[in-house]
Amino acid sequence: MKNLIFLTFIFTFNASANLAINLSNNDIFIQSEKIEILKEKNEIHFIKKLKIKNDYIVISADSAIYNNNDKVLNISGNLAEITSSSSNSPFAGKAKNIYLFNDNSIELSGDAYFENDGIKFKSSSIKFNQQNGKVLN
Repeated sequence: MKNLIFLTFIFTFNASANLAINLSNNDIFIQSEKIEILKEKNEIHFIKKLKIKNDYIVISADSAIYNNNDKVLNISGNLAEITSSSSNSPFAGKAKNIYLFNDNSIELSGDAYFENDGIKFKSSSIKFNQQNGKVLN
């Protein structure tokens, strides 16, 4: 009986699923091989071959978890990659984890590498604005 109750709270979509979430009035489109919705945790899990994009960025990674309570998208991978989709403010980065926050900021965490306007940063954590790539304090 416990297994039956547990199964009613997890929904799984397979075969290359697409979903859009909204962070700071910005639609983020997510494509992955598998999506799991965990109602009890108020989370959505994106698993395998992850592609994320919005008007400003494109991200490739292994997996992600969107927490609807905190309004944070936690993206992870061997080295998740992010690039700017804007020709006006080109930037690129890599990290073990990429966090998209509700205030338009992004944090690269774990072996973080970030390049913007020819300036290269390496650190355990780098936080920047996703619209213009400016590094934040």
